Amino acid sequence: MSIIALFNAAKEYFEARRTNQLFRQLDDHYLKDIGFYRDNGHIRPLAGKKDLESQPLEHAYIPPGEQPSDG
Repeated sequence: MSIIALFNAAKEYFEARRTNQLFRQLDDHYLKDIGFYRDNGHIRPLAGKKDLESQPLEHAYIPPGEQPSDG
């Protein structure tokens, strides 16, 4: 694993941890307003089966010929 990949993994971990801490401070009404609910101490999305802590960040791969232009 390269050093850049290690830094990116650490950055993603700390961002997810901070998001989870912020969501835990919200009450159930606010969580429902933004599309989440609390289930046995875990924050889960209303649509889907994964909890907030285990959601991987998915990046879509766009082939070079199909990328949008900046113009």
